[in-house]
Amino acid sequence: MQHVRKNTTWSQINALAAFCLIPLLPFGWPVPGAAEELTGSALIVGNGPERYAIEALAKNFEASHPKTSIDFFWHQNARPVEEVRENGADIAVTGQAENDLPSTTVAWDGIAVVTNFSNAIEDITREELAKIFSGEIKFWSQVYEEGPEARISLIHRTWNQNIRQPFEKFLGIENHKGIRAKVVEKENETFKAINGDIYSISYVSMGPALQARKDGYGVTLLFVDDIEPEYQTVLDGTYPLRRPVVFVMNGNASPVARAFLEYVLSPQGQRAIKIGASGLFQDKTSSVIKYYPLDGE
Repeated sequence: MQHVRKNTTWSQINALAAFCLIPLLPFGWPVPGAAEELTGSALIVGNGPERYAIEALAKNFEASHPKTSIDFFWHQNARPVEEVRENGADIAVTGQAENDLPSTTVAWDGIAVVTNFSNAIEDITREELAKIFSGEIKFWSQVYEEGPEARISLIHRTWNQNIRQPFEKFLGIENHKGIRAKVVEKENETFKAINGDIYSISYVSMGPALQARKDGYGVTLLFVDDIEPEYQTVLDGTYPLRRPVVFVMNGNASPVARAFLEYVLSPQGQRAIKIGASGLFQDKTSSVIKYYPLDGE
């Protein structure tokens, strides 16, 4: 498996995503429990939209520990948990805990449902979404009163991304084969596709969706079950479409990986997540789903 340093991809980040990569904290924050002369590296593997937020956290961490390196392998076809199980990576970023590996929720992400701004629809139910993305509902006239007799253009995410998996799980969609849809990998590709098709519908990470609306993209973020898609509704759990962002750790994870997890869970790291324009939000209740001490205690 090949992996890439994040600084090799920095120049390739699109303008919207780059907004999420701006350092979120001043340099110099201490990492609880980490040695001052921490050295070494850690490899993080993932395939979801939270990449830019985690890279920002990693950049802050490296600034406080200049002798460390956080590397990333991020690809739509990556299999993060398998890489950790096979000792190919220190941390897998995914959307669910694993029973046999240390799994910690570090943040929450809302899943925003987006349509073209020229579409008159403003709200939708989970039941309607399930019927749309399972192919049962095919025309906008079936969704809302005065909807046009136009076929709904589905814009899906790649099948193994940890935004599509929880989205389909929330809606109870088990069989997605044979559904006619355009499939895109990145958030900005989704916005471009939505802009180019008045009858389209898709779903993206909440932070980029809110930022796209702020930046003047022609997209509408739909209310879901009468709940507005906003930071606070994700934080308090009232918005129905939200997913955990989970760090699944290798039992033999490097000291750098363990220190990075400590930093992300620290008040400084959680504050960075909360104030960042990444779509990720701290969990005010309990962040640990299932945690096995990495030091064997």
